[in-house]
Amino acid sequence: MKLQKEKSLPPFNEEVLCHLECILASSDFKASPQQIDLLEYVVKQTLIGNTDRIKGYTLATEVLGRGSDFDQSFNPIVSIQAGRLRQALNRYYLSAGKNDPIRIDIPKGSYVPIFREQYPNNPPIFDERAAPVSIIEKWPTLLVQPLKNLNGHHYDNYLSIGLMAELAHALSHYRNIRILEAMHQVQTTPWGTDCDFIMDGNIRRDPVGIRVAIRLRDAGKGTQIWSGKFQGDLEASKMLSFQEDVACEIAVRVAEDNAVISKHLSGISRNKRATELSTYEAMLRYWESASLLTTQSMRRALRALEHAVAQEPDCGQIWSMLADQYVNNYGLELVDLPTPLEKAAEYAEKGASLDPTNRRARMTLAYVRFMQNKLEEARFEAENAYLLCPESLFVLDVIGYLMTVSGEWDRGIELIEKSIRLNPYCRPWVRHAIYLNWFRLENYEEAYQETLYFGLPELFWDPLLKASACGHLEKIEEGQVHIQKLLSLKPDVAKRGRSLIGRYVKFENIADRIIEGLGKLGMRVED
Repeated sequence: MKLQKEKSLPPFNEEVLCHLECILASSDFKASPQQIDLLEYVVKQTLIGNTDRIKGYTLATEVLGRGSDFDQSFNPIVSIQAGRLRQALNRYYLSAGKNDPIRIDIPKGSYVPIFREQYPNNPPIFDERAAPVSIIEKWPTLLVQPLKNLNGHHYDNYLSIGLMAELAHALSHYRNIRILEAMHQVQTTPWGTDCDFIMDGNIRRDPVGIRVAIRLRDAGKGTQIWSGKFQGDLEASKMLSFQEDVACEIAVRVAEDNAVISKHLSGISRNKRATELSTYEAMLRYWESASLLTTQSMRRALRALEHAVAQEPDCGQIWSMLADQYVNNYGLELVDLPTPLEKAAEYAEKGASLDPTNRRARMTLAYVRFMQNKLEEARFEAENAYLLCPESLFVLDVIGYLMTVSGEWDRGIELIEKSIRLNPYCRPWVRHAIYLNWFRLENYEEAYQETLYFGLPELFWDPLLKASACGHLEKIEEGQVHIQKLLSLKPDVAKRGRSLIGRYVKFENIADRIIEGLGKLGMRVED
């Protein structure tokens, strides 16, 4: 398979193509012709932005020579070849490629490759390690059962099994849940298994296709806590794509941070002391803090996470969560506890080293690199986090924010706007990035319109950005209201304003415009 450049590529993408040619020409890269074809295909599709095509069915039919009737539920050829390709890449980077300026990796659980420059302080992605069994055993357990076939059509039995296999695979991307997959219908949980949740449902044919109904139940109480219905086409190729899309959507709704399962469990552990919490319950405190960004929630999360890393020091996700809280408090100064940036970097690197294919770990590392003013490294880590799970709504808004404030304006805004279209309830602080982009373009009216979506009253950023936009638009009376709110949160803002702004605004021309807007309201920020 010969790579063809279908459209002009950014400079880094050209470097990736050159690096790919070096890999294929190296005698240390031990891969079969099928694995080489697979590598060339996924690299090319990723570079031109077609990551949505990198799925099991597409790889089987377009790369590995399988027919249109290919069913990955029964034929594991793609996962087998992808696994062997990962091993070949790993061996290459441990030998001839260890000093290469670029690295290509294909994380487990995905066929989408990741490209990154090999910075000396950034932990490698290919050094994958499973979470320790002692940690996994404490995660909440979800039993995924095949769907009930309400039609009696023999083919629908295969569809039932295939869909739930896809769902179990999609759920397994979320590192905080232990997935059990039932190979046949069972009425009770497996013997000896402490099962917390059960996911089941049914399929039914109707005149226009297949209707799928899914529900999630609390295994202990027997109560339903979530349900969803989905409509699919009966054509075989479309049905396989339907299975993947439905599995991805359900996984996001059920297992994502601060989604159905975490919210359900959060209420159970809310009144416990930090020292009484399990590692997973400490994660729940983190999700609450990341969502609310209040003084109380952050203090609760910091105490819980610091206890958790002492109890489970091999859990990479806990280290990444603690790093995220440290860097958030470094930038926002919500609680009067020591959270130095140096410690945030140490914890983020440890989290990424222990759990290198966890998108939160890569994203937290990107956030820390951004705060350290290492913008190029921040952008690469943000892109890696995106490629680990490009369909996740969680990734779209946060990664879009990080890309935007790191200077990849068009790419970042595109991801944020896509996230907002798909999820109107995305995190309100991502609007800060859109605001900064409008300030970059000196469009203060559009920047002001973005402030109408702000919704974090305990953050000094909300009134600061609102006041500056009002200053530029000569909305003096409204601006003064925001100035008073800003002073109540940060009384010394006139003295420390440039330093505070510089933590999140890395471009001097934009920072100057923000300070200029405050000046038009009478607030003189010292240099």
